[in-house]
Amino acid sequence: MIITLFKHLKHIFEPDMSSYDPDAVIDHTLLETCKPHHREVVQLAMTDLYGKRMEAILRLPASWERFLVERMLNDKRDLLLALTFLQVALWLTFTSVMQLLVLNPNNSWSWLWIVPHLLITWVVFGQRFILAMHYAAHIPLFSKKKIGFAATLLNAIPTTVMCNFYGMPAGAYYVHHCIMHHQANNFFPHDVSSTMPYDRSSPLHFFAYVINFMIHTFLYLPFYCIVKKRYDIAGVCAALLGTYMLAIKFLYAFNPLFFTCSLGIASVLGPFALMLGNFSQHIFVDPDSPSSNYTLACNHVNAPFNMLTFNDGYHITHHVNSVCHWSEMPLNFIKNLDKYEQGGAIIFKHISFDEISFAVFSGERGLRRLAKHVVQITPKHKSEDELVAMFRRRLQPIVNKETNLTSSRIGVFLANEVLWFSAWAVGWPLAKIPAMGTAVFYAIYHIGGLSWLNA
Repeated sequence: MIITLFKHLKHIFEPDMSSYDPDAVIDHTLLETCKPHHREVVQLAMTDLYGKRMEAILRLPASWERFLVERMLNDKRDLLLALTFLQVALWLTFTSVMQLLVLNPNNSWSWLWIVPHLLITWVVFGQRFILAMHYAAHIPLFSKKKIGFAATLLNAIPTTVMCNFYGMPAGAYYVHHCIMHHQANNFFPHDVSSTMPYDRSSPLHFFAYVINFMIHTFLYLPFYCIVKKRYDIAGVCAALLGTYMLAIKFLYAFNPLFFTCSLGIASVLGPFALMLGNFSQHIFVDPDSPSSNYTLACNHVNAPFNMLTFNDGYHITHHVNSVCHWSEMPLNFIKNLDKYEQGGAIIFKHISFDEISFAVFSGERGLRRLAKHVVQITPKHKSEDELVAMFRRRLQPIVNKETNLTSSRIGVFLANEVLWFSAWAVGWPLAKIPAMGTAVFYAIYHIGGLSWLNA
């Protein structure tokens, strides 16, 4: 019994990728009909397509799940998304009640609650929630045809309420990811979280990248919507961000324990986690074709984290078609392998996004370790030296006249910096972090050789 429990707990964090879900209906023709040099990658991708999903830790009674699918959801395949949101919502409700109603913020022992809160909120549910929110932002989870206006409210909860517990201000995620990141497609300067102008082999540049996101995103998001003439979204985004600013001030005064535990620490962890993920997803960008979906990201097959994150490893596939259902991405990848081969896509196996960045930061040895995780999908395979040379080429900063910041964008960035220093001066909680980050950013800009303005 103890061994069984241990195995279950282990699979919550590292799912078993050695076999298929026993309930899955396997299409063996995918492997039988593929090209010989695609056989390995198809075999690996099939484990993501037919593996046992581990996003939802707890399940509801069958009749309850059937009610959700038949009476509330747009797509029955998104039951796991709904269950993920439900379990995270229950936990956030419980931990909030503990902080607000049970624990005394004036008692030093109460602050020990930060430990279980962070472990469960971030270690257990962190990537599960963020990726559930990600796919639900692209394709609404709840059906307006089935439950009317309630669907609008329920669909908004992850990106306006729950996201705040993960360091993402209300309203920011949808605009940042769906409106800006996918439309600009990681192209700088339109995408403020683009990896293009950075030396992606440099830990120093990575920290500059994270800080840039922390200090320049707040005002840039509504600005980007205005530039794209999405005035309605710009207005909603600005209103939600303004509400967030006011709520933070109120909560800091009302309950310091709740503020610090649920929002304060998250305001640092959230941007770091999000940008580590995005940096790792877009770490290898071909300087000759930085706008090609096949060479601005990578796919990861037979990687345990796919079972926890709704196949997040298929990032090229997601950029090729952002509304491809998460459950179909491995199949879409398999059926379009010729395009990946022709496009020069990099495919990794058995490894997570974060491991990519840490390997890159460790230099030559790390790059050679990554080369061993590449699944080659061309008839003629590259040598290890050729793969390392390709990695190095795709890690170089991509800076030219086309990527120069315009005066209007520089103005928005400066306004955002002034906002943080002004908020810090008047005692707004959390403003000290981005204000100090601004100084660090400019220090790295000059010391680390960032070259946004002088291409």
